[in-house]
Amino acid sequence: MELWIQPCTPCADLYGQASAVEPHDTLTLVGAGAVKDARAEQHYTCTRCRAAFVRILAGEPRTQIWMLLNAAQH
Repeated sequence: MELWIQPCTPCADLYGQASAVEPHDTLTLVGAGAVKDARAEQHYTCTRCRAAFVRILAGEPRTQIWMLLNAAQH
């Protein structure tokens, strides 16, 4: 199956990592979300491969991860 976006190596490596891991140098912060004034998530786009990520900062520790949004199979 084809992927919508072919993530670059740094993006592929970041996918699924804990949100405590810092973004790599080609990720650009494009937005953030908050719940009751507490930052809950951050949205990033890679300037190299155009991958879109969400960095989940709230919830149970096991769910606080880097999630790749636009590389789904079709």
